[in-house]
Amino acid sequence: MQQPEWILACDIDNTLTGDPVALAELTRQLTDLRQQGDLFLILPTARAVPDVVSGFVDENLPVPDAISTQVGTEIYLPPFDDGELTPLPEWEAHLRRNFSRQEALVFLDGIEGLVMQSDKYNTPLKVSCFLDQAPDPDGAAALVQQRVIEADATDTYRVIWSSTRDLDIVPTEAGKGNAIKFIVDYFDLTSRTVIIAGDSGNDRTMFDEFPKGIVVGNAQPELKRLKEENPPEVYFAQRCCAAAVMEGLQHFGLI
Repeated sequence: MQQPEWILACDIDNTLTGDPVALAELTRQLTDLRQQGDLFLILPTARAVPDVVSGFVDENLPVPDAISTQVGTEIYLPPFDDGELTPLPEWEAHLRRNFSRQEALVFLDGIEGLVMQSDKYNTPLKVSCFLDQAPDPDGAAALVQQRVIEADATDTYRVIWSSTRDLDIVPTEAGKGNAIKFIVDYFDLTSRTVIIAGDSGNDRTMFDEFPKGIVVGNAQPELKRLKEENPPEVYFAQRCCAAAVMEGLQHFGLI
């Protein structure tokens, strides 16, 4: 494949979505860049893959070169209109080595107010629940993390806390950041510039792995706190959603 100059890894919900007019313009520009061979587009998301694919029509999402779904536990490559989509087996095998869903569930035992997410979001490689009904959601999430630490299991399990609501337990090797790294390596694009964009805590692993990033103006507090670390190449946009992504891409000179 032709080597693009840029790689953009952009979260979907509340990063691309939220402003349909701005998204339509951003989708047009990203599609043009892809067709010219200048851009490799990755959509990392917490969504399940059918909700991404339907979004190409229903929400005017840009069609990417790769999708990472379920908070970095699944990777999908084109074509995306081929009926039943199958996750990339190399990534799945990499994550399956040590992860036990049954053991991960133990870390949630007895958490007051915990509600499991639907079966769609609870997969063999991801345990997902809501904690917004807990008396202290942040405290409950911290307790889950502490249990993983006390079990000396941080080499196996990663706890992802996002939007003061969503808690995921995934393989330590998973997460959006590591999934993007795998895709970049898979396509031999390691020499290319990666820009990432996100709005919430489950996007944090992207910012941990790649220096150039865009934090949208409507970001959740847990991601806005990144500003306290003074990252030199992270752009904190004033605008929101897709308009913020365009603002950031203009800052970096991509559009």
